[in-house]
Amino acid sequence: MAIKRSDLIDSENAGYYHLISRCVRRAFLCGVDDETGISYEHRRAWIEQRILQLATIFSIEVYSYAVMHNHYHLVVYSDPLAPCQWSDLEVAERWLQLFPGKLDNPQFKLQRELKLQAIANDETLLAEYRQRLGSISWLMRCINEPIAKRSNQEDFVKGHFWESRFTSQALLDESAALTCMAYVDLNPIRAGITDKVEESDYTSIQSRVRSMTEETLNQVVESLAGKVRQRTMVMPLKDYIELVEWTGQSIIHPDKATIPTHLKPIFQRLNINQDNWLNQVNHYGRNYYRAVGPLHLIQSFADKLKSKWIKGVSSIRRLYLSTT
Repeated sequence: MAIKRSDLIDSENAGYYHLISRCVRRAFLCGVDDETGISYEHRRAWIEQRILQLATIFSIEVYSYAVMHNHYHLVVYSDPLAPCQWSDLEVAERWLQLFPGKLDNPQFKLQRELKLQAIANDETLLAEYRQRLGSISWLMRCINEPIAKRSNQEDFVKGHFWESRFTSQALLDESAALTCMAYVDLNPIRAGITDKVEESDYTSIQSRVRSMTEETLNQVVESLAGKVRQRTMVMPLKDYIELVEWTGQSIIHPDKATIPTHLKPIFQRLNINQDNWLNQVNHYGRNYYRAVGPLHLIQSFADKLKSKWIKGVSSIRRLYLSTT
């Protein structure tokens, strides 16, 4: 049975979420057409650019993404109430960045300023826009609609490009978020597209590897785009990249999947069972559904849904060293 989006995504509290959107019929509408041989790889770049752009407008932080041939994954930190702290002018400015119309043309500079002031002086509009700028549903809508329109124009067709309902999964603690991030970053390797993270096109891990420096390697994992809070993750970027690289190679060569000694403390800090890590990441999509996190948080999530059972409890017992 489908569950209301408002029950799956907390509209009052900040948290991590794993989001997935798929092309209709799971067709390869962003890859190479098997019948014509025409490549639509450039559409993956459109999606990547749109994700990073909208992170600067909505009250989210993007931590991980993978744009595949027929779907994409996102791991975001969302703070739905952050827009309440923004000034009226900032809300109006962000909304006009989201829906500029013709006002982004320099020749309409005066009209844009008038529109900006009109929004900033309208309490009803401001309340509505604050709610939307903090909404994950609006984020996904604003990612998908322009991509669908642009792709349909390119193909000279009409109709749906995306499945109407995206998938959302609550990540109830930082360990769950990091586990999901690794799963997302390793999508191209698990799909057999490449065997190196640095060659995983249109992924956050490729972006992190390409932009890393000696200085940033010693810093903690930060969002790739968007900033709505002061704190960051506790894991150093160097540890995360090494963990993802080792996990990827272990998926390709399971007979050589011995955890390096220097990576073992990472699992202790995250309260993750190192013996089950590889299996949990490799089969993450099958193991979990509505939420991932320690059992007491899963129970609270289930209570909120008025559900007696949440898929993935047995996997959670194997993922965490301690589930309390």
